[in-house]
Amino acid sequence: MNRIEPFQEIPFGTTDLAAGLRLIKRHQTLEIILTRAQDHNRITGEVLDTLMQLCQTLRDDDTTSVVMITAEGSEFFSTGLLNPALRAQLSKQQVLDLVWKANRTFDAIEALPQMVIAALNGKAVAGGVELALACDVRYVSSESSVRMPEAGWGGFPGAGAPVRLPELVGKAYAMELICSAREMPAEEMLRIGLAQRILSHDNFQQEAQNILESIGEAGPLAIKGAKKVISTRLEPGFNAARMLSDALRQALEWSEDVDEAIAAGKEQRKPIFKGR
Repeated sequence: MNRIEPFQEIPFGTTDLAAGLRLIKRHQTLEIILTRAQDHNRITGEVLDTLMQLCQTLRDDDTTSVVMITAEGSEFFSTGLLNPALRAQLSKQQVLDLVWKANRTFDAIEALPQMVIAALNGKAVAGGVELALACDVRYVSSESSVRMPEAGWGGFPGAGAPVRLPELVGKAYAMELICSAREMPAEEMLRIGLAQRILSHDNFQQEAQNILESIGEAGPLAIKGAKKVISTRLEPGFNAARMLSDALRQALEWSEDVDEAIAAGKEQRKPIFKGR
């Protein structure tokens, strides 16, 4: 894996990055916007590298206490890393490398000293859900939904959902969401605690920015201190779950079921899984 260098600094104002990200830095707040609406804000390897660079810079950034991750457009927050068509174009090792990179990036987002908000302007699918789960809170549009379709592809979400979701919604909801691969609407997300607030779809970005600015007015030491204490209380068990998820996901990539899912996608039919 290539070593990712941090940015020297994050400038105030608006900065467009080649990876398909836009930064808006204001007093004590940073907005990170996915700007790949043409491909439903897919999370590419380049996007992950840039997010990791930002995380390395933010670790020691005293000018930022709240970060918000959102996306352009009104239909999709993000469709994640992969889909059956993309998987079919990659080798198994390339898939595993991308999942590994996503895990390390999402772990880095979760570990930031700043409060991190996911503002879901639309649908979150697969790795897009896992990016949102790595954030501290989730505000969603009234038209938002989440869906993790990986079970229908013969696998399970490999970039953190089985690790983080039970802590947020409990074991039963986590199992049901992951194994059914169903779409969950905004109202249900709010009811089970996956989302903290539903915002107007038509005025979503402005309402989300208002919340960001309001939280950014709180004391930076208060925000970072509270997050550190809460994270320390919840930390036991995370590393063991992460290691198990990594090991199982790697083994899964070489299974017959994954090969069957790829073949079924190419042939436009339902996969027939054999559990091996």
